[in-house]
Amino acid sequence: MQFTPEILRRHAQVLVEKEVKNNRDILAAYLRGSLLYGSPLLGGAGDIDLVLIHNSPPEIEREIRKLTPEIFFDIEHHDQMLYRAPRKLRLDPWFGPTLRDAIPLHDPRHLLDYTQSGVRSNFGFPDNMLARSQQLLRQARQFWMDRQINPPREILTELREFLSALEKALNAVSLLSGPPLTIRRLGKDFALRAEEVNAPGLAVAFNHLLGAANLPQEKLEEWLGYWTQAMRTLREESKQETILSEQEAYFLSAMDELIHNETPTAGVWPLLNTWTEIISLLPDKVQLQTVWIKAITALGFAGSDYQVRLAAFDSFLELCESLILLETEGTP
Repeated sequence: MQFTPEILRRHAQVLVEKEVKNNRDILAAYLRGSLLYGSPLLGGAGDIDLVLIHNSPPEIEREIRKLTPEIFFDIEHHDQMLYRAPRKLRLDPWFGPTLRDAIPLHDPRHLLDYTQSGVRSNFGFPDNMLARSQQLLRQARQFWMDRQINPPREILTELREFLSALEKALNAVSLLSGPPLTIRRLGKDFALRAEEVNAPGLAVAFNHLLGAANLPQEKLEEWLGYWTQAMRTLREESKQETILSEQEAYFLSAMDELIHNETPTAGVWPLLNTWTEIISLLPDKVQLQTVWIKAITALGFAGSDYQVRLAAFDSFLELCESLILLETEGTP
């Protein structure tokens, strides 16, 4: 069966109708994520992002439900109090774009209607654009400033923090021309976002910051094999499935597609992020850690190479800061 965006949206509507029927504390529900902008499938796998808003704090915050082995519902549960100040949400770098574009699937009390009206009002004003991007940039800059005072932490924690800071800088730029990019698509789509704001050099700098500028496809294929081993171990060792292990096909299919059919380095971002997360959940698996350490060392995230990387990150942040000020000042 071919899962077109229209078919996937119908599945989302059916699921919401069932949830509302069985759970009377659900006030509203909406569709968000990549399905809003076309097909969410990458390498034949994808997700349907839903949010259910409850009249009290929900018992669970997030869950995964399979539609097929390759497609799942990624459902977040929110308390209605989160939506009490729409104009503040408008300035949030994630909630703002999400709520501007969200498709309501259940809204009998017009909670979403009211919220979206507040979010969309003056959404594109320069001050609001600047506020959303600068929130992310300040957090990225804070990471760099901390490293000027304190030495890098142990390698696993350090890499997770570096990647988080880099992601914030990249999405600060991405917000100038669209919604923020998620892990699977950031490496693939950032170059287009950079071009849309006349800054294609940022995509080149991004590849260098990952150590991926001249990475051969064969090396990525080798690392993807190690990623698969680590994910299998995580699934076998966990007493209950983690969100990450439930997303195995979602990430594996996408990375395989990116490595073989896109620019190979587009697969480095999701590979490095998820592999690092898997290793953090398996602290006693020395053999799995060893191959991961070899990989990140080859990418330049260890020793003196990492100090050079931090200096390059400083320069990258300066470029992003200048671009964002220029773009928001020039917005009509």
